[in-house]
Amino acid sequence: MQRLFAEASRLEERNLPFAIVTIVSSEGHVPRKEGRMLVDGEGRTHSTIGGHQVESQAVELALECLRTGRGRLVSVNAGRGKVTIMIDVVNRIKKAVVIGYGHVGKAVARLLHETGYAVAVCDIRPFECAFAEQSFYAPDWKAALSSLTLDENCALIVTVHDKDEVLRNVDYSRTFYTGVLSSRSRVIPEKGIMAPAGLDIGSETPEEIAVAVTAEVMRAFNRKTGRPSSEIARRLVIVRGAGDLATATIIRLTRAGYNVLALETAKPTQVRRNVSFAEAVYDGRCEVDGIKAVLIDKASDCFHAFDEGLVPVFVDEKAESVRILHPAVLIDAIIAKKNLGTSRDMAPLTIALGPGFIAGSDVDVVIETKRGHTLGRIITDGSAIENTGVPGNIGGYSSERVIRSSCAGVFRGLRTFGDIVKRGDAVAMVGNQPQYTVIDGMVRGMLHDGLEVPEGFKIADVDPRGEGVEYNTPSDKAYAIAGGVLEAVDRFFHEFM
Repeated sequence: MQRLFAEASRLEERNLPFAIVTIVSSEGHVPRKEGRMLVDGEGRTHSTIGGHQVESQAVELALECLRTGRGRLVSVNAGRGKVTIMIDVVNRIKKAVVIGYGHVGKAVARLLHETGYAVAVCDIRPFECAFAEQSFYAPDWKAALSSLTLDENCALIVTVHDKDEVLRNVDYSRTFYTGVLSSRSRVIPEKGIMAPAGLDIGSETPEEIAVAVTAEVMRAFNRKTGRPSSEIARRLVIVRGAGDLATATIIRLTRAGYNVLALETAKPTQVRRNVSFAEAVYDGRCEVDGIKAVLIDKASDCFHAFDEGLVPVFVDEKAESVRILHPAVLIDAIIAKKNLGTSRDMAPLTIALGPGFIAGSDVDVVIETKRGHTLGRIITDGSAIENTGVPGNIGGYSSERVIRSSCAGVFRGLRTFGDIVKRGDAVAMVGNQPQYTVIDGMVRGMLHDGLEVPEGFKIADVDPRGEGVEYNTPSDKAYAIAGGVLEAVDRFFHEFM
């Protein structure tokens, strides 16, 4: 065990990746009931946890953990039993290659090392770098760079005047960051190259430049925006509702760089639930159009979800979390056709989707939700077009598309999204009563099983256009409305925040 910790100390000193694998429990006949093993970034091991089968699985899992930077608790087969191992990532795989070891190169390399990167240095002048994991020297760039290998875990920083020659002799296509120190007048107009390298913080000295470059490398490695933390904190948006229209709005705001928290009821009743983040209330997680959502236990957990690149969904029907989180923007996307408690004093900017609200009175902005020429329009004075109660016409059908329960009872679906149905087919049950479609088409909406519904409640939706209709992403209408919301929010942030 002493050798294991000695190796861990050596790797730690060089910022080299490694994980510690520890047996935490076992069952059945296993080679060892306790033990600890070190796995480095090349898959080499130190010490043992008991044999080939166990260790080969552990090494594979540890290397995956090193790639993702996340440890895990997992059970693996071990002879006639199983062992549960804990994989702790001590250093994840992250490397930086600094080309040039002059004043700026030294400062950049040193700070990258101090922030946890395994540093390699390359120059055509003799140099010494005590902390570098690798050093490459030759009298010319072609020879000096010939042994250099770059990959997706590596940042490349060029600090020398011979930029063109360096870039000709190195394959930087796979690096997560390539930066070139240069003046603005000598910018290299090439895709994938940050030039001049570094964030704009007014840096002049080698040490200041190192801070700017290292911060930009960290931003790229961690896939963050690089915006001031205070600005990110101000970009909090809360959306009441997480149905299909709300979800499209949340997706567009998320992709535009806003942190969006969705509030829902304890039992959401949306029928287009396959394109609704509200489904996370039932399943814990869901994904719509490439954006993932997760159910959270308390309002403050939303910030952990944001850090993970997730949309948090919180059960908070009365929007009490608004008083706790103080969002910059509150959006009422419940689509209840009436105001269920949203007011202008709940956030600096308040937006409501559809009828039931008066812009300038109930909220600051209303977004038109009725199909037609004004769909998605921003209204700052007045209301959206009144709700007629009749669904929009698609393929010559309107109200016929919607299936409403013929009685009160517990809902159970018989068909699912994408199924092709014929007029008269039973698509669901309410209690012991079958519920039928009156048109041919594709099932595009279906309530969640187990919900208690009253007579006349919307339980399913059939699209008469049938096969070939896209049903796994939000509709054109939903994204048109979302575009109006995004425009209003962007304008607000540009003018006031």
